[in-house]
Amino acid sequence: MHIEILTIGDELLDGLTVDGNAARLGRVLDPVGLRVSRRTSVRDRIPDIVAALREIAERADVCIVSGGLGPTSDDVTVDALAEAAGVDLHEDAEVWARIVARFDGRAPTANNRRQARIPRGGRALQSEIGTAPGIEFDFGRCRIYLVPGVPREFHWHVDTHIVPALRARTGEALPPLSRILRFVGIGESAIGARIERLALSPALSVAYRVRDLDVEVRVRGSDPALVAEAAGRVAAAGEETFVGEGDASLIEVVLDLCRRDGLTLGTAESCTGGLVAALVTAVPGASDVFRGGIVAYANGVKTQVLGVSAGVIEAHGAVSEPCAAAMAAGARRVLGCDIALSITGVAGPGGGTPEKPVGTVCLGWAGAGLDRVTTVQLRGDRDRIRLLSAARALDGVRRGLSRQGNPT
Repeated sequence: MHIEILTIGDELLDGLTVDGNAARLGRVLDPVGLRVSRRTSVRDRIPDIVAALREIAERADVCIVSGGLGPTSDDVTVDALAEAAGVDLHEDAEVWARIVARFDGRAPTANNRRQARIPRGGRALQSEIGTAPGIEFDFGRCRIYLVPGVPREFHWHVDTHIVPALRARTGEALPPLSRILRFVGIGESAIGARIERLALSPALSVAYRVRDLDVEVRVRGSDPALVAEAAGRVAAAGEETFVGEGDASLIEVVLDLCRRDGLTLGTAESCTGGLVAALVTAVPGASDVFRGGIVAYANGVKTQVLGVSAGVIEAHGAVSEPCAAAMAAGARRVLGCDIALSITGVAGPGGGTPEKPVGTVCLGWAGAGLDRVTTVQLRGDRDRIRLLSAARALDGVRRGLSRQGNPT
């Protein structure tokens, strides 16, 4: 099935909004054996939208259109579809009744009535989370789905209307044609070299993507059995750096391991400025594991809050393994957590010395049998060094707990 997505909005092409809808659509379709073939973006101009719709309709089986279904004058997607197909618009009484009901006794503004217009021959896809309905319309050989561009509403329509319709159209869900594997603590080139030595079948393709905290490897092919066998070999090639398969992030794996063992987690951060705590608490449900974090940026906070000895800092420096060890132990004591991790380093761009150049980071772990420290030399700009530091610190928890229990 040839599927395309058309995203509409000046804000997308002006760089004011990042289009996450197309990426999310690809992730949703892949597990059911479907794939987006092409993506097109145009501005909020009827001629541009009409031209794009007509071009896509000639080659695609399905086109999912995101954006331009709001109540204001720049929301012209419905008008463009009607013009492209040569049909008129009519007001759908049921859609308008739902819009009125959503205002809960308040009078809708006049422009909300625009959202009740449906191209003749189309079908409204009612929404439970917004005023704008989706629209299903057959344009020649192509079935077009118009859905709102607001991410929450887009996701709801895709999950509620579009994916079930595509599954019904293809019959049973097709076997996955790709597998996503995640690795942490190893560079893209290093894991790539290991995978190249496997000499996988030329019928397979392997793609790499560096994410914030990990490297994502996607194995794709037309034979599900061959893909599954290759995915197992790739995971084994990563050995201890393999985090897991699918969308489970490093943080989610760490949280699940802590839950498995009934452990709580806390942080003490210097150069990362609370980045680890922010990443962990961004995961829904982390509160049952994460106790809190201390940003000990100044040496005075390290000594006064975390209890790091002034003598340790004077003798070894704030960026040192003894300091990292004391920070982790102090955080565990202050936060009352089972495991604490610590990060102290030189993120740059300045502050480095010949003995401790930019990218020198000391990491510490305390509690639950994970007590240890290490020093790593990281490369990149300030943001990259901070992200890599967070990844190494969290991965230290993952590796330690994985060794103590069932391998993850």
